[in-house]
Amino acid sequence: MTFTVENITSQITQLMHEYPDLVVIRSDHQMVCLHGDILVFRTYNDFTLRKTYTLDVNIPIGSDELPFIVDTGRHIRQDYHHYYSDGKFCLATDSQIRIHYIDGFDLVTWMSEFVELYYFSYEYYERFGIFPFGERSHGSWGVIQTYQDFLMAKDEIETYMLMRFIKDQAYRGHLPCPCGSSKPLRNCHGPAMLRFYKDKRIKKIMINDLIAFNKELSNKNEC
Repeated sequence: MTFTVENITSQITQLMHEYPDLVVIRSDHQMVCLHGDILVFRTYNDFTLRKTYTLDVNIPIGSDELPFIVDTGRHIRQDYHHYYSDGKFCLATDSQIRIHYIDGFDLVTWMSEFVELYYFSYEYYERFGIFPFGERSHGSWGVIQTYQDFLMAKDEIETYMLMRFIKDQAYRGHLPCPCGSSKPLRNCHGPAMLRFYKDKRIKKIMINDLIAFNKELSNKNEC
């Protein structure tokens, strides 16, 4: 996931091809920053958005930090609950993005699938008061909700049980599913869980998230 000046060059070129109003305003061994406008043109449920947004695209170099967007055009209300006080966007949980791009980050698809959808969801919410593609909580519960989607679980509690099983036990298809359904794992949540058993990289991300979640719960219980 770590970018270098060398491996980011071609992606920057592709990004500027797709979004020709972006220009590089900083490029060094700590950060590449692009500034300019992007056009978001999308339709969902008979709602069409065609609007230009001014933003900064910031790509940390030599760091495990994810790229991030700053709302330099001030298009988003500052009291919007997926908007940080420093102007950064809460695009998704870090875990969702890292797992999505586990085989290599792609700036163009990230802009399309996360940044453009952020703007569209915001405008849809402002118009109708609901989010078109659902909403996640902030903090650790939002992380659990990320795995709820991956594991096709019915709620956060079931998700937590599945995550603990993945962390602590080997996969055996004949074992009862930890969701409590009494079905064999292979006939219940097993197919969704297998991804985490087959790919040690995303299993490590999940385990680290689970450890952080347990630590946060423990700290709250001590208060």
